[in-house]
Amino acid sequence: MVKVASIKNIIKDLKPRQQRTMRNHARHHSLKHMRSMARSMKRGATFASAHTRAMRSVGKWVDLQHQLH
Repeated sequence: MVKVASIKNIIKDLKPRQQRTMRNHARHHSLKHMRSMARSMKRGATFASAHTRAMRSVGKWVDLQHQLH
């Protein structure tokens, strides 16, 4: 949903591999989600944990435990 050019400044401090992954990931998520992920990754989080944290904070997280019960 986000154009790759719009996250250029957000991802500039990440490693090249992380930047490439984030550019591909941006197509599917909001700018708020991408900012949250980049912030987490700059602090040392992995891509997967940053994604989970961003999904929860942005509000798109679905708790599977509640769905199962």
